[in-house]
Amino acid sequence: MVRVLRWQLRMKSRTLRILTLFTVASTGCVSAGKYDEAVAKAQITQAQLDRTKTDLEGTSADLRKRQQEVLTLQAQIDEITKSSQDDRSKSASRLDDLRKRLDELRAARSASEKRAALYRSVALRLKAQIDAGDIQVVVRDGRMVVMLPNDVLFDTGRTEIKRAGQESLKAIAGVLRSEQDRHFQVAGHTDNVPIRTDRFPTNWELSTGRALRVMHFLKEQGVPPAALSAAGYADVDPVAPNETPDGRKQNRRTEITLQPDVSDLVQMP
Repeated sequence: MVRVLRWQLRMKSRTLRILTLFTVASTGCVSAGKYDEAVAKAQITQAQLDRTKTDLEGTSADLRKRQQEVLTLQAQIDEITKSSQDDRSKSASRLDDLRKRLDELRAARSASEKRAALYRSVALRLKAQIDAGDIQVVVRDGRMVVMLPNDVLFDTGRTEIKRAGQESLKAIAGVLRSEQDRHFQVAGHTDNVPIRTDRFPTNWELSTGRALRVMHFLKEQGVPPAALSAAGYADVDPVAPNETPDGRKQNRRTEITLQPDVSDLVQMP
């Protein structure tokens, strides 16, 4: 499954480059503005694909590390159990510690495998939206996060969801509905440019209003209300520096985070 997703990402990357060249060639004397726009759009989409690939490779590396640690500990346990009775008696405490450590590693590996399987499943089911650059699926602090740029969802200073944003949210709702007994938090984020209107005195009100609007939309699409919560973070949780236009654009986002269950909370000791 991992190899299939990597192959799909490579093919999509190659297709993006071919389409950009084809667009320029077929339009002949294309204006500099349209050319720059086409190249910029291709670069943005490529960046989204690169981030998805990086997350996938990081998840796979984590699983390989846990598997190697399990094999190493098992080998140490096998070596002790094959030793003489006297040696085993002397190593009893060590053997108990190794077995405990092995059980903890196996539990952590199982949790990692579940997270990796969920990530692959969600990434594949939302592939069309990821390829279009409308959403990102990332793993942050062991949690899966679906990120939507606010430019896709909202007009500046508004909370009404745009048509394109509604289509992306409908696809996401289909995924959330299939994850029974899970909880999801919708979080609104802004850049550090202040807003001062009668309706939104600060970015706190704007980010919270947008999160609530997305939460209600997901509920209307059949996601159980008990599985949803909403929060507004204004500009206090940036993912990029606010000193540049691109950084501020990245920070204007809405995130849907899969809240962990008990098995997800298993950590490496």
